[in-house]
Amino acid sequence: MIYLHDVGKLTKEFQENIKAGKHSNVYPHPLYSLSILNKIELENLLEVPIEELAILSHHSQLYDNLYSDLEHQFKNGTFLSEDIKAFLENAKIAYEELNFSRFFKFSGLTFSSIPEKAKLTELWKLRKRLWVETKRYINTHKKERAKIKSIFSFLFALLQLADDYSSAYFSDFAKGRDGIFESVLKNPEIYVPKLSLDGPVKCIFGEYTPYKFQKELYEKSPKFAMLFAPCGRGKTEAALLWALGVLENYKRNKIVLAMPTQVTSNAMYDRLVKLFGRENVGLFHGKSFIKLGESLEEVSEEEKDLEEIKSENFKGNIFFKPITVTTVDHVIYSFVHGFSQADFALGNLQNAVIIFDEVHYYEKQTLEHIITLLDILREMDIPHLLMSGTLPDFLIKRLKGYDLIIDRDGLEHTPFKLEYHNNMLVWKENGEWKVNEKIINEIVENYKKGETQFVILNTVERAKQFYKALKEKMSAVLYHSQFAYKDRVLKENEILELEQERKRLKKPYVLVATQVIEVSLDISSDIMYSELAPPDALGQRAGRLHRKGKTWKENGKEFKLKVFLPYNQNPYEENLMHTTLSTVKKYEKPLNYADIKDFVDEVYKDYELRVPSDLKKFFNEAVLFGRHWRDIATPDEEGVFFKVRSEKYQRFDVVPYTYFELLGEDALRVEYQAKVPLHLLLREVKGGSLEHFIPYDKKKARKTKRYWLCKYPYTYEIGFDYTNEIDGDEIL
Repeated sequence: MIYLHDVGKLTKEFQENIKAGKHSNVYPHPLYSLSILNKIELENLLEVPIEELAILSHHSQLYDNLYSDLEHQFKNGTFLSEDIKAFLENAKIAYEELNFSRFFKFSGLTFSSIPEKAKLTELWKLRKRLWVETKRYINTHKKERAKIKSIFSFLFALLQLADDYSSAYFSDFAKGRDGIFESVLKNPEIYVPKLSLDGPVKCIFGEYTPYKFQKELYEKSPKFAMLFAPCGRGKTEAALLWALGVLENYKRNKIVLAMPTQVTSNAMYDRLVKLFGRENVGLFHGKSFIKLGESLEEVSEEEKDLEEIKSENFKGNIFFKPITVTTVDHVIYSFVHGFSQADFALGNLQNAVIIFDEVHYYEKQTLEHIITLLDILREMDIPHLLMSGTLPDFLIKRLKGYDLIIDRDGLEHTPFKLEYHNNMLVWKENGEWKVNEKIINEIVENYKKGETQFVILNTVERAKQFYKALKEKMSAVLYHSQFAYKDRVLKENEILELEQERKRLKKPYVLVATQVIEVSLDISSDIMYSELAPPDALGQRAGRLHRKGKTWKENGKEFKLKVFLPYNQNPYEENLMHTTLSTVKKYEKPLNYADIKDFVDEVYKDYELRVPSDLKKFFNEAVLFGRHWRDIATPDEEGVFFKVRSEKYQRFDVVPYTYFELLGEDALRVEYQAKVPLHLLLREVKGGSLEHFIPYDKKKARKTKRYWLCKYPYTYEIGFDYTNEIDGDEIL
């Protein structure tokens, strides 16, 4: 497969273009290769000719209309028949020189006459026959879909690895040379990177002794595992230890951590870089290139693909490094052609172990997709670990065949007391926002006593309103999801600096935030004020309260989670909120983590999941062919036909007009964009005039891209301020 993948380049036209430094887009060499492959007696690994399909798609990935949707652009080619014949005859020599005899027997290629022309009319017939025969096989062997996808993607990844990296470095290698070259990549072992550690336990824990549950998980290292341990007890360390054990036991070479959000991915990336070194850790999510400090916008179109392959963002995208931190969305999209390198990434996952962080955390639709994905992973025999701080029974019962490891010592810790208050933190009255002044005054007094306090609201708008009222009396920090991307990173750093001052100097601070705080930063408060949320969300929020604490009273200080009625149910399911409200009063007491799990189980006892989700349908579609990736998701992994997350409230990217006035077109870069609710724009479109949104079209080469400038007031402190413009509380 690798030897023959570029045989379609042996045409007169292609070789002349190489010498002239021109591109050969109208002479598609992967398609041309079908004419040659049709003349060779090939043994296929499966009954499906996956090797030919990998060759055909190695500059894209397979989808239903591959090449046929562009056929009007192509031209016939003229084969260099004698060169092709010599190349095929030399296959046995290459096999021996490259030492493939260690892996399989090969006696050379047997072939008939080489055609003179690459005729498009014949190529379309060959392509159609290949499609029809392959689809017929898949449809009659439905139980083998995961097997076919697994083996195809693995081989495809090997081909892509060899082709991409030799191409990326070829121009540097070939400068000042001419003719036929030998190996381009002098140290090919660096393209199959492997962790080299001085003992897993020492690497992860240093001089510390692991807890019982951490040692148990490592010693067992089960292929499929669930870990239930409270927040702050070292789940991540346990999971990494498990992964290193499984790498050794099952001969895998990559670790992938699937995180709930981009924020949690960034935080985990920083943490792992300190442990394993930047060279061993990759990062990918829709905006990871901002975190990585990379930009490809200044690179010419001709060089962009090759430069991208060298980038850290590309390596994260395809799970190239020994460890990659990503979002669960990106892992799922790897299985359904959800991005341009999905099959390459999925091929690398075949040799990986996957850790799912806080697997219970997701809303219903995403959780259904994750459970469906776990079934596929088991079919593909990909080792994985699910970890959670509040692992509910409905998940444990649904997932059979997993070894369950529990931190029983940690479950006995009672770090805080829950207090329920039958009033609100923020509400609307006669169209105006009101804030609980009693709580504002209480926070001020607690701050004077040296207490660090977090206030968690369920919507962005309510968080902003509470913050505005609080800042009239004291300084605080506001953190939510509608800041520009660069400002979110700055906010995270600001909060972490405040946390360091709290630890070093005993200096308190006050944070007002939304649920983005639930599984993100490693921070700790003494008192938490929270709107009512489902018990698993409350448990996650409480994981930032008295972090690593063992008892709710220490040195005369009481650590409390104060829960208040929300102004409305947003963004949670109404039935779930009603059940939580009717249950919460039973847990007005000092809580240990076993109590929190009981709370979760009681609320979710009748919770039903629709599994398999439509992920299974899209996976079956994309076993080999399926839709083009742009039909599945956008480049920053917002769902199109397939959505990982429900979109009850759709959002879109805008550029704060404040930044555009200051920076001009430089403000159009992604780091200056923020997501805001789509209905704000639709409302103005429906009204017939755009008051707060200005379309801005920027030309680049032959393409035009539209940006939206948002004229709502924007500051680093607040984000967008909609107060005087919008009724209701639908701004999440």
